[in-house]
Amino acid sequence: MNRFTAPKPFFDAAIAAFPSSCQALAADAAAKLAPIVDDTYRRRAVCLDVDGRNVYIPERLHFHSGKEIFDQPGQLPLIARCLLTRSTDGHLRQRALRNIVDSHEKWVIPFIVLLTGDYVVEVVTEILPALPKLDRPSYSNFVLQNRPAMRVLRSKATSYWNAYYRQTYPNPRTYPGLVALHELETWAS
Repeated sequence: MNRFTAPKPFFDAAIAAFPSSCQALAADAAAKLAPIVDDTYRRRAVCLDVDGRNVYIPERLHFHSGKEIFDQPGQLPLIARCLLTRSTDGHLRQRALRNIVDSHEKWVIPFIVLLTGDYVVEVVTEILPALPKLDRPSYSNFVLQNRPAMRVLRSKATSYWNAYYRQTYPNPRTYPGLVALHELETWAS
């Protein structure tokens, strides 16, 4: 997870976040989101392995607006909802996560797993009730393929617990991000 790439324009970043089999869908999603993206926002991407292929998930994307995009006529593509989980707005990340957590597409996994290290506990808490419904073999495979990223996520979750949530969760083993990470790591062991 420490393999960062140089900033890319939103369209290129959106396409790079998904496997080649999804390029047309990613281009369509990028076109739908482009009007609300702040393309001047400096973004980096983290390189992750999804079934033997590298994807470059943006660390954060800044949207000028976004909550109303869920209310537009027609179905917002799953890929667009994945990209919205990378928003600088925690409420938008949370709403997008709710919309993707039931998906069984393997390319959705990094977008969900990266949120285990989120600093907004309300976002991380959305993952816990979904854990029993997740595809264990696919998530286990992702964890095994991305051990360095998992270590970084655990470090982030521990830091956020220590800095912001120690009073609410005196035992770090009860902090939602660490609970979710422990479960995912247990599946992969």
